[in-house]
Amino acid sequence: MKTKISGLILVSALLISACGSSSSASSTKTTAAGSAATTSAAGQPSTATQLNFNADGTPNLKGLSFAIGNAAGSAHIGDTNVYSLVQFLKKWGASATQTNASQNAPELAVASGSLNATTGPLPTEVDAGLVVFGPNQARLDDVLLAKASIAGLSDLKGKKVAICCDASPDGVLLTAALSKGNLTSSQVSLLKTGASSASLNALIAGQVDAAFVHSNAVPKAGSKFHVLAVGATLLPQYADSFMAAESSWIKSHPAMAEAIDLAWLASAKLFNTDETSWVKLASSYTKGADTTAQYQAAWQELQSIQGWPADQSTVSSSVVSFNLNIAKQQNALKGPGLNPADQLMNLTPWQSAWTQFSAHESAY
Repeated sequence: MKTKISGLILVSALLISACGSSSSASSTKTTAAGSAATTSAAGQPSTATQLNFNADGTPNLKGLSFAIGNAAGSAHIGDTNVYSLVQFLKKWGASATQTNASQNAPELAVASGSLNATTGPLPTEVDAGLVVFGPNQARLDDVLLAKASIAGLSDLKGKKVAICCDASPDGVLLTAALSKGNLTSSQVSLLKTGASSASLNALIAGQVDAAFVHSNAVPKAGSKFHVLAVGATLLPQYADSFMAAESSWIKSHPAMAEAIDLAWLASAKLFNTDETSWVKLASSYTKGADTTAQYQAAWQELQSIQGWPADQSTVSSSVVSFNLNIAKQQNALKGPGLNPADQLMNLTPWQSAWTQFSAHESAY
């Protein structure tokens, strides 16, 4: 009962804290379903339905308000790119806020109208009735860590591998790793540990020859082990999370949805090319909780998972469908999440954002 009451209080708090941003967008006109934002005279402020651009190709967002959710209970380094996205919206003239909340609270806040959009795991988003319109962390942060004697995936033959469990990214990535190594499941033995941290401990203790762990655990393993494969190379279409909103909001606010995707592309470019600026953002976001060296190490670790590729193919109907199929196989979907895939995505804002970004990338 305490858990239910706490969840209601959290959602209520989100409703109160973000009400200003939702009311400012509610008076805009509705466009045709799935239509792209239109553009007009350069330099004029944008509206919820019409995205206008400055001479350099960046959007003029003066007068618009964005309320972005993030599926995390608190600010931590790994979500710096969400914070960076919000800062780009502000840089382009908008009023923008980021609300961190755990479990499905951000999705419920979006569904209630108190937040415009949120990042989060795909099953949680679509089960809440939301629709994907852009990426968040486009790759998993899982890596396959192995003893130094295992040079390639084919060397896993006859070896013991630790995974969390079958109904987890580990199980899906293991199948991909075996396929790339031309192996079958019968040619390796498994230890199902129940947790990534337990898999790491089993590897260090010598109970297994390789283990799927989170990328931030690699330094803890020590020099006796090396990264044999990462999620981005095993299954590049397998995403950690997406950006989602109410379908009705995307249709009635296409310019704002496109602006969010443009901000994602800008933040991805900054992350991939400017370590110094990203470290400053990480420090600002986490209020200097770590040292500069720790932020730099985090940047290196996050770079290794290739999670924010500023590329048109980062999110597509096939990518979303792939992730939905995995979630369905793991019985992670329910209610609205079981609707046909084409009802669970609207990628028109993403395609429009990519067209604008690719034509003026130097300005971003």
